[in-house]
Amino acid sequence: MSGGRVSGISEVTRKASPTLAIAVALAAVAAVLLVLQMGLLAQLVDDLAFKGLSINADARPFVGFLCVALMRGCVQWVSDMAGEVAGQRAVTLFRQEMIRHVFRVGPVGLQGMETGRLATSLTDGVAAFQPYIAQYIPRAAAMVVLPLLILAVVAGLDGWSFLILAVTGPLIPVFMALVGYSAQSLMDRQWTRLLLLGASFLDAVQGLTTLRLFGRAQESVKMVQSMAEAHRLATMRVMRVAFLTSAVLEFFSSLAVALVAIVLGSRLLSGHVDFYTAFFVLLLAPEYFAPLRNFSASYHARQNALSAMDGLMAFMRLPELCVDRGKNPHQATTGAPEKLIFNDVSAGYGQGPNVLCGISFTAHRGTITAVTGASGSGKTTLLRVLLGVMPVRAGGIVAVDSTGNHIAAQNWRIGWVPQSPCLLNGTIRDNLHLANPDIDDAGLRSVAALAGVLSFIDALPDGLDTVVGDRGTALSGGEIRRLALARALMNAPDILVFDEPTADLDATNATMIAAAIKPLAAGRIVIAVSHRPDIINQADQVLHLPKGVIQSHEIQRAVA
Repeated sequence: MSGGRVSGISEVTRKASPTLAIAVALAAVAAVLLVLQMGLLAQLVDDLAFKGLSINADARPFVGFLCVALMRGCVQWVSDMAGEVAGQRAVTLFRQEMIRHVFRVGPVGLQGMETGRLATSLTDGVAAFQPYIAQYIPRAAAMVVLPLLILAVVAGLDGWSFLILAVTGPLIPVFMALVGYSAQSLMDRQWTRLLLLGASFLDAVQGLTTLRLFGRAQESVKMVQSMAEAHRLATMRVMRVAFLTSAVLEFFSSLAVALVAIVLGSRLLSGHVDFYTAFFVLLLAPEYFAPLRNFSASYHARQNALSAMDGLMAFMRLPELCVDRGKNPHQATTGAPEKLIFNDVSAGYGQGPNVLCGISFTAHRGTITAVTGASGSGKTTLLRVLLGVMPVRAGGIVAVDSTGNHIAAQNWRIGWVPQSPCLLNGTIRDNLHLANPDIDDAGLRSVAALAGVLSFIDALPDGLDTVVGDRGTALSGGEIRRLALARALMNAPDILVFDEPTADLDATNATMIAAAIKPLAAGRIVIAVSHRPDIINQADQVLHLPKGVIQSHEIQRAVA
């Protein structure tokens, strides 16, 4: 699991490798400028304090020190900014890739994922890579470059100081590694609790009405509160380890710097080392440990990214079920499909048996095809295959125009009216624009009239600007269903698909929906899954689907 997490993070990091390489290279340049700056400062102090020189007599060390300090500040700032840009770019590209994966997996593949856990992973989980790339990686590089550079300089100045730094320096990474193993388990538990908290909170909000009806709202609140408290305690445990680690590292580095200072002081007093050398080494000693301290301060970013990768890996392993029909397109035409042919279509879920077993039928333009069957017989699977949200195991679906040419699947214009339509928390205009953002109000009203919903919209005080609420809470079931029908018609579909269009509706709304469907079949292929007589009686052919097979290939004419 750890290897998979590391490889996953490496894949994310590669998305910003050019900019990240610039950040690391500039950090190395800043390290060289730092050593040069300390050397000039030591030379300046030595000239002023022991050689009796003034700044006016020789301003070169002072001017050089100021120029190098300014250059180092600018280079370090550009390096930090490049790291931030690299982190933001990697996070943006990775989140886009994850969102594309959501659409490729589709609703069938996501059925086993908790919505709250998925949302937390795609937001906070992906955002956890920003500090890892922007801070951890540049500081890890600086931890290697600057200490080695300082060791090389100190080795040429004073052997005892080199020995002290060479022995004490590696103790800090070793100690960090030992602490990191225990801290990683704490971070994993903290992240798991965050995912559970996000999933439970979203479930509680979505099921608030049901919880209140059964008198369990307070229990749900207490459960979320308990999980939030557990996450807080886990976070505090991680923070305690981080603070303790920082304190111990500060102690070791301060002790090592003090040891260098004592040795240099005694040797300076005995005349075994000159002031310039002693002061230069003493200036470099804290800078030798600074990258190690900075690295330890950002080490939690790596642990957080590793923990976040677990949830993302579970999501990335989901199979991509949505069919990319554009990979092997048929000969594309500009004509509308004259018929839709199902050729021995078989489909199923996961490793289970086929739900559809060799389905074959033809739906013609200008007709309504009704599909009936008991619950679990494969009606929803048939629609999912048609909509392309799950692949077929055998057979295929072909659209043919009036000249007999196949129409590429990516050129199919399909309108979809689900059994439980989802309206966004916006206006009616916003929801209708989802299907066709470029349509004007005149076009909206024309389509709304075609769907039989214009009179309802005009009766509202704000008309198209009426806010429907989250999931259409301000509207009735029939009004939601009719708006969903209008939205499906916005892109002038050639194929119109319904899933139980009149289910759970009262007689009045069911009659209005059924009456609106009949004229829509003119110039379109209409396929409706339904067990209600108001839809079946409108159909030109009725296909019964018991246990995944068409009962009869003969067309059964509905009786008006």
